[in-house]
Amino acid sequence: MISICDTGPLVAYLDRREPHHPWAANLFTQVLAPMLTCEAVIAETSYFLREGGVDVELLFEMIERGSLTIDFNLSQHWQRVRTLMGRYQQMDLADACVVAMSEAHRRCQVLTLDAKDFSVYRRNDRQVIEFVSPPSMRR
Repeated sequence: MISICDTGPLVAYLDRREPHHPWAANLFTQVLAPMLTCEAVIAETSYFLREGGVDVELLFEMIERGSLTIDFNLSQHWQRVRTLMGRYQQMDLADACVVAMSEAHRRCQVLTLDAKDFSVYRRNDRQVIEFVSPPSMRR
């Protein structure tokens, strides 16, 4: 199964001080490489890592090693991203890109800390998105 990675798990994995670091470290040993992501997630992750004083080089090393692949071109999918962001008030650019990515991969799961929103978002307008999040985040 293809794994599409949102910002939260990447930050938790790369910042050992994050409360969900043990969960993310365990998860990343279980998912098949490469995990897919998008530039918006890379931008958010870089921002949060720098805010936390964590070297962003660790993120780029994941890309270099092939454990993380940027697999989305916003210039080709901006209309779908626009539609999704218009539909969901709480949706940011990274979430919209992740949902659009899930639409392109029939058998996929989204790795996220944002269980509340991903339990509401729908791919292809009606399909529930399979996601993985820490048990403490699910309600």
